[in-house]
Amino acid sequence: MNALVLGILGAVALAIVAAIAIRALLARAQDGLARRLLSGPSDLFQLLTRAEMCTEGAYRRLPGVLGLTREAVVFQGLFGETVTLPTGEIARIVTGTRLSDGRRLLGREVLRLSRTDGDEFQFVLARDSASAWRSHLGLWAVAERTAAADLVSPGKS
Repeated sequence: MNALVLGILGAVALAIVAAIAIRALLARAQDGLARRLLSGPSDLFQLLTRAEMCTEGAYRRLPGVLGLTREAVVFQGLFGETVTLPTGEIARIVTGTRLSDGRRLLGREVLRLSRTDGDEFQFVLARDSASAWRSHLGLWAVAERTAAADLVSPGKS
């Protein structure tokens, strides 16, 4: 009986160590991708953070980095995936601790961007990264509203 309990505890400990090692290796790979992206034009990204893009499937996430440029929000995945969402096509921005399917995140937050055509993209971020995204996207939204308010159309009084 003791051997069985020790075997189960050993398997659980091994699974925990494997999960931590995988997470550390993914973080290192995300940092390497970010370094490669930042070695390009120096003013390309206004913000660049680690992120995981939620895809089809209940628990499937693609690790990579999420960047904000002057014209778009860009996700670059570790395995070659690229998603570009032009800022002019963003209809709604939502942040929080729950994914769209209702699952709660522990220690992380979700950034959900909806396009004007109805497509939705979800990115899982660390809490400090989510705070930076709220700040940058909030400043972008204010600038967009100000630009729209200053727009004058001919023939209107």
